[in-house]
Amino acid sequence: MDISKKALIVEDNLILSILYQNYLEQKVFKTVGEIRDGETAVNLVKKYSPDIVIMDIMLEGPIDGVEAALLIRKFSNVPILFITGNSDQRYYQKANAVPNSDFMVKPISEEKLSLAVDIMLEKQS
Repeated sequence: MDISKKALIVEDNLILSILYQNYLEQKVFKTVGEIRDGETAVNLVKKYSPDIVIMDIMLEGPIDGVEAALLIRKFSNVPILFITGNSDQRYYQKANAVPNSDFMVKPISEEKLSLAVDIMLEKQS
């Protein structure tokens, strides 16, 4: 199996992180470990230049997923798919302000994640 795409999963819930990783590996993605905080996410996007970032909004540490995404936008236009358990309109508006991003509310299925990733990558090319 030729793994040609890289994904960065930023999720503070270990079970969901593993679930997303399994979904993406079926789509022939190489994923980068368990990232639970925004600062590490920013550093790893710089280091690995992933093809897509799956980003929870509520993270461990001082910055949330939206703040991390805005920091990432200073040096990268990588597609960012926000996935959150909070459907509050305020979170949607914050996330929607990040260019080249999309927003999904948990729980999500493998099919929905797969479709969202395909759409985002298609927009990139």
